[in-house]
Amino acid sequence: MCDEEDVCDKDCEVDENEEQVGETNDKVHGEQKMIISGLLILLLLVLTSADDVTQKPNFVIIMVDDLGIGDIGCFGNDTIRTPNIDRLAAEGVKLTHNMVPTPTCTPSRAAFLTGRYPIRMGMASKLRNTMFAFNSGIGGMPSSEITFAEMVKSTGYATAALGKWHLGLHSFSFGRNFEFHPLNQGFDFFYGISLTHLNECADIPNGRLSILKMWNNFYTIITTMGITLYTMVGLLRYFRVIGPTCFKILLLLTTIIVILTYNFPHYNYRFLCVLLKNYETVEQPFRLQNMTLRLTKHATSFIEENKEGPFLLYLSFLKVHTAMFTSKNFTGVSKHGQYGDNVEEMDWSVGRVLAKLDQLELTKNTFVYFMSDHGGHIEEISIEPGREGEREGGWNGIYKGGKSQVWEGGVRVPAIARYPPLIPKGSEISVPTSSMDVTPTLASLAGVKIPRDVTIDGVDITKLLAGKDKAPPHEFLFIYCGAWIHGVTYRPKTGNITYKVVYTSPKWLPGTEGCIDTLLCHCYGEYVDHHDPPLVYDLTHDPSERRPLDPRHNDVKEITSKARDAVAMHEGTVVPVTDQFKIFRIAPLYPWLQPCCNFPLCSCIEEDYENWDVVDF
Repeated sequence: MCDEEDVCDKDCEVDENEEQVGETNDKVHGEQKMIISGLLILLLLVLTSADDVTQKPNFVIIMVDDLGIGDIGCFGNDTIRTPNIDRLAAEGVKLTHNMVPTPTCTPSRAAFLTGRYPIRMGMASKLRNTMFAFNSGIGGMPSSEITFAEMVKSTGYATAALGKWHLGLHSFSFGRNFEFHPLNQGFDFFYGISLTHLNECADIPNGRLSILKMWNNFYTIITTMGITLYTMVGLLRYFRVIGPTCFKILLLLTTIIVILTYNFPHYNYRFLCVLLKNYETVEQPFRLQNMTLRLTKHATSFIEENKEGPFLLYLSFLKVHTAMFTSKNFTGVSKHGQYGDNVEEMDWSVGRVLAKLDQLELTKNTFVYFMSDHGGHIEEISIEPGREGEREGGWNGIYKGGKSQVWEGGVRVPAIARYPPLIPKGSEISVPTSSMDVTPTLASLAGVKIPRDVTIDGVDITKLLAGKDKAPPHEFLFIYCGAWIHGVTYRPKTGNITYKVVYTSPKWLPGTEGCIDTLLCHCYGEYVDHHDPPLVYDLTHDPSERRPLDPRHNDVKEITSKARDAVAMHEGTVVPVTDQFKIFRIAPLYPWLQPCCNFPLCSCIEEDYENWDVVDF
């Protein structure tokens, strides 16, 4: 037995032990709560992150016309101010070897929208002219082609196209069928121009007529045609095939035809310079000065109206193609004259679109892609009084050549992508990518399956953009000029060198890197040089294409052999289709298809934008 003190001591020990156990239990419970709380927070973060990537993103696709890779700050220009595009690059990824499959407007845009080489859809010209130049022609991108707008629209996206279309309006019919119109190519809304804006569309005449420049000996042809018609009418009357009244009528009609045709290049701006809102002609001829403000307003309004998403906005600037134009706030602000003013206003517009995404808290869930449709147009030089000799085409940096040429200056274009949940900030991709990659990449992000019966030449580069895959997405990329392959970019599956094989190149005006005498370089005949053996360049160490490799070396022979085999394999997959550039398709032979407001004047003005200012945004 224990005495009273022992009992008290034991009771104290029991109490102390119970307190220690309680403290231990509380500590354990506290640690368990901390662990559970931590796991819940981690799970929440994972779920939030997963939701960011799996939620359908919005798409803002920005296309600039004729912009050179050396025209913007993040690609090396330190005198033209492009802070908004530079910001886009800092917050996303810069693609430094992004290529277009052909270096002219119409076929390049067809490839961009579909992910397919233009020749697969009949958009590869065998003529000197490689674009659609008239609204009353019947050529266009076939409605059977599936654009990225059609792909995402099928899953509930609202879609809009703003600015330059340049892929045709009508196929042949006795009424306007708008087969090639954006609203029949997957877009819900369109505000823009059906062609490009030529020098004829300048608010103040700049002394140049693009269409007349493209037609050599235009007036000689018209004079010959007039003499022929008059002779035929005279002979019909001389041999009494027609009576006096019929003779007078035919003589009058012949005179009207000759006069109208002879003056066509000087008044056709009414027929070329047409602004559409959906199917309606709202301004003819359109006024350029505040056009960028109008496009910007429609772009920000579309984003506002569809902020609940998902949406796809295709903003296709008229800039920086000639004729040059800027609003009052951007006139005379650049160190590079009118061209620099145009680039800086375009950058401002990009900034307003990005600001609208920020304002609506949509930045995190919007995939933004920015690029040019081909290289800068180095033959564009002003002849306006006081500005003679001033360059109006883009700068292609260290790269040789420009628009309409096989050289890097024609086919290597600036490209930037931003999508915060996926793309690391300030990253850079130097392996060859293609504008045709956009369509399958958008389809992947939107969760759309591409039909199996459609040949897509682009590839999904989502993992490449995310930095999860460093492998080059393409081993071969073919460079078309019209209907002919002029070169091949070759990136072997192993190694770190990109090669280029050039079969055909344009003949430059001596002392230049362009075809000044014809405004654009052409693709065949007397306008080109053929290289046998082909020229081979190491683009990794010689991106300016100044030092062709020695064709006698075995490794160079192997490169040309592999490229030749790749070309043969590719050409074997091309199925003959209707040529959209046949002369009877692109010529203005179907006047009843011509857009015209207030017929027969073909003249109308949208609301007054003359007093618009950047402060309105």
